[in-house]
Amino acid sequence: MSSRRLLVAGFAMMVLVVGGAASKTLAQDASPLKPVAAGPAPVATPYRLDFLLTETDGGKKIDSRRYTLTLSPPGQGQAVRQGRLQIGTRVPIGTKTDGTTEYLDAGTSIDTYLMFHDGIVTMHANCQVTSVAQEQPNANRPVFRTLTISNDVAVIENKPMLVGTVDDPNSNREFQLEVTVTELK
Repeated sequence: MSSRRLLVAGFAMMVLVVGGAASKTLAQDASPLKPVAAGPAPVATPYRLDFLLTETDGGKKIDSRRYTLTLSPPGQGQAVRQGRLQIGTRVPIGTKTDGTTEYLDAGTSIDTYLMFHDGIVTMHANCQVTSVAQEQPNANRPVFRTLTISNDVAVIENKPMLVGTVDDPNSNREFQLEVTVTELK
C-alpha cells in the first residue's frame, strides 16, 4: 500500500474512533428530549378572487367586465398573499427631450392582497381605470380620465362583496367593483 493511501486510511480510522467516542459521550450527557405533540400541519390553500366591474349610466347597466386572479397560499411564516391584474394599451403622449416617445397606460389595473391573521381573512383591493377622454381640447396630447376604488374588505367566502362605488364627475356614469373570494380546496 502506498504511503499516501496508508495516511488517508489512518486518518479515516482516527475520525471514526474519535467521532464514535464523542457521540457516545454526548448521548450519555444529554437529557432525554420530550416528545412534541404531533398534530396535523395547517393546510394552506389557494384563493380565487373574482372581480366584477360594472358601469352604469343614469342607473342603466351599460357594461360589465370580469377579472379573475388566483392567489397561492401563504408560505411558512407569511401572513399576506398579493397579486396584480393589468390590461390596457400604451398611448403615446408626446416626445421626451431626448427624442424618444413618451407613453402612458390606458386600461384597468387591480392590485390586491389577502391578509391572514388568527383564522380571519381580509382583503385589500385597489382598482384603477384609466381611459382616453372622447373630447380632446388639445390635439397634441390626449386627455386621460382616471377613477380609483381602494378599500379593505372583510372576506365572506363565496358571497359577492362590494369593494366600492365611484361616480364619474364628467357624466352620469357610475362604476362599481365587487369581489367574490373562494377558497380552492
